[in-house]
Amino acid sequence: MLTKIEIKQKFNLNNQNYKKRLNDQDLERAKRINQRLNINKLPFKISLDNFCAVYFEMYESLKPLFKYQDGNYAMKWCFSTSKRMKVFLLIFEANEVGKEIYKESISSCTPEYSYKTIAQIIDDGVSKGFFEKLAPRNQSTKDSKIRNIRPSEDLIVQFVNWQIDLISTFETFQNKYR
Repeated sequence: MLTKIEIKQKFNLNNQNYKKRLNDQDLERAKRINQRLNINKLPFKISLDNFCAVYFEMYESLKPLFKYQDGNYAMKWCFSTSKRMKVFLLIFEANEVGKEIYKESISSCTPEYSYKTIAQIIDDGVSKGFFEKLAPRNQSTKDSKIRNIRPSEDLIVQFVNWQIDLISTFETFQNKYR
């Protein structure tokens, strides 16, 4: 991880000529982007100029979280497309609250995709062992024909550990600038 000084040196942010090096079009573009940033939502106070210097450090800190670790094949598969991600998140949420969820209910929650697409994603996930056909956690199945879908234990562990790593990284970064 780079320190603030290293970032400023790397990008020459201490140099007053920094803005002069940008052409007018790039300066205007940067200004438009900066005006739309919601830095007031950060859990610490920071000026826009300082944030621009610190942001790269935040990016560097978070970047490893978006690279899949060896063995995280289930998460990599689930997050490889927006369709799979939506299906996984619906299945994960239903599992956590103990709600029954199956192909037809997932298809009705994602009208932008066909039933055939949803069924293919679920069938692929089941065949790879990422999804399992198990009864819901908190209720008994009302219809024996319905096949409830739940994430595998490994997928749950990978996803929850990834969230823990994300929270930990944010906490570390936040404490650095309090």
